[in-house]
Amino acid sequence: MRPVGGKDLPRRTILIGAGAFTLLAMSGCGSLNPGSAQARRRIEKSLKSFDAVKSVNVKAEYNFELGSSWTVLILLNNDPGREETLAVLKDAHRRVEEVVGNRYFSVSASWMQNGASVSWSISEKELNEATLDYLRDLAKPSMKSMSVGGDHISVSRGEVKEFPPDVIMAPRSGVGVDDSFDLDGMGIKVDTDTVDLSSVPLREIVDVIDSKYREEASIELTDDDTVSEDIALNVAAFGRVSDGLDVTAAAKVINIVSGNQVLQSLYLSTVSDRKTAGTEGVRFQMEAGAFDAGYPSEEGKEVLAAARSPPLSRDGSMNLMVPCGRRVCREFLPQRSEV
Repeated sequence: MRPVGGKDLPRRTILIGAGAFTLLAMSGCGSLNPGSAQARRRIEKSLKSFDAVKSVNVKAEYNFELGSSWTVLILLNNDPGREETLAVLKDAHRRVEEVVGNRYFSVSASWMQNGASVSWSISEKELNEATLDYLRDLAKPSMKSMSVGGDHISVSRGEVKEFPPDVIMAPRSGVGVDDSFDLDGMGIKVDTDTVDLSSVPLREIVDVIDSKYREEASIELTDDDTVSEDIALNVAAFGRVSDGLDVTAAAKVINIVSGNQVLQSLYLSTVSDRKTAGTEGVRFQMEAGAFDAGYPSEEGKEVLAAARSPPLSRDGSMNLMVPCGRRVCREFLPQRSEV
């Protein structure tokens, strides 16, 4: 054994060092794996040939169970033209696949479009050009962050000082969209893939949320609710779980959305509990703008009774939908007199 610095290295130290060198070589990191380094250069050279590409970042990792995997991040020039962008989005995945074969890899592109930061997950699926066209039309500084996966655009505005006048509430040409922002401590989100939600008076709903309940409140309008699978409005903004639902405050939303022909479900609840993430509230099913009795029924009855301006029938009574076996029957309740 050759001495180093006047001392012999223990055999165990040499074996550990050799093992570490072998693991690094297998991982595809740095210059220890000539094959990975060569593949990285091929990917970079191929992708940089696109006119819109500014830089390419290629990372290779190794997992003993899954083998090697690749992550390719493409940075485009600011405000690239439509055709230049399409060229990258359509062909980048194929070019990477030609180099890495059937090993796992992911490809994404990012760029600035009209002041908005864009992130696009590129897949082997045929590109719907309408997605890029919709994104380019929507992009502006107030959108801040826009991400695309498949035929869906996600917009994140971050914190805003006032309700945006251009909240996106409708899909276009088969392209879904969600628009989210924070206002006065409230998290607000509209998410739709197939339904035009513009008839839902979202701003009026936000306006009636009492300032004392705004912190930690959330409002979500979606065309495919994860619980009910309906076109739903979920408003978690009326007190804390420990105090119970403030039915008077919740009833204001009833008055606003009554008669809306698009909504199928309305959930009114407390803000989410910090420890359990649970809420306490009531869900109403809606049909042709009318409400059922709500579930749980006791809470539903209280909220409906607290509504100050219920929809009226011709004889001055409140027109409600109530369950009637498998059918939906109508029940007329006397109008609540004003004091």
